[in-house]
Amino acid sequence: MTDDHAKLDKLIDDLFAALDDGDRILSFERLDLLWARLAVHIRAEHLCLFPAILETPQTKLTGSRGAPQYDEARNALDLLRHDHDFFMRELARAVNIMRKDMTLSDRIVMSGVLREVRHFVIGVQTRLHTHNQLEEEQVYTWVGMLLDEAEQTELTIRMRRELANIPPRFNQQEQIDTPDGDIVL
Repeated sequence: MTDDHAKLDKLIDDLFAALDDGDRILSFERLDLLWARLAVHIRAEHLCLFPAILETPQTKLTGSRGAPQYDEARNALDLLRHDHDFFMRELARAVNIMRKDMTLSDRIVMSGVLREVRHFVIGVQTRLHTHNQLEEEQVYTWVGMLLDEAEQTELTIRMRRELANIPPRFNQQEQIDTPDGDIVL
């Protein structure tokens, strides 16, 4: 999942480049792709990772040897879910702004639209940085402490399936670019 964070960071950089160039078509395509890729990443965490952690027997959620206590895990995952809601809401707002104004011919007005979209994406990028730190430095490390090897393998398979399940409107290359090896948490 850490590798997926890097891919999402690259998508944001590519989106900023298109916005800076004033290319509204490419900006919209990259924004839409960012929204979709982040959505499948979030879905993988919500459907697979978070339940795997919270459904761990209480005897393992003791706070010893680096493992979290149950309340610590639940609170961290609640914070991450709150962030996920923020990311999807802000990106949806940006997509809707772009979709509504795609036919504008006035360059000055379109420039303002692209600046507004940039503002929303900067908000997501900023919050995503601290969000990803919490995931990478804590939550992802818990998997190795709480799940045995077979459980980790099953979790990897399920998460890989969710990450690959990107909407069909994206080209075949983007679908191929999803993780096909082990998901490193």
